[in-house]
Amino acid sequence: MGFLESLNDFAACIAVAIDTAPDEYPAWSDGFRDHFTATMQLGVEIRPQLRRDLEPAHRIDVVLQKMAAAIKAGDTVSFRDTARTLQALNVPTLR
Repeated sequence: MGFLESLNDFAACIAVAIDTAPDEYPAWSDGFRDHFTATMQLGVEIRPQLRRDLEPAHRIDVVLQKMAAAIKAGDTVSFRDTARTLQALNVPTLR
């Protein structure tokens, strides 16, 4: 998968995390935890390739950690609110 495709996939994963509560994932899907694991993997994949937008790249790291902490705490409201901060970064435009 190319860098731009990974950025777009990451942005799509974040959008799904915002729009779909953990208990609302359809039965046919991989489920919330697998979706978040895929989101984290995409974040790890794109992070080293972000060379121009270093501040937003750092914020991605911080926000993903906060999202993981919210999952552990079972705080879906905080999880979704934190995901919105990633969406505000307009990830597909980062380089």
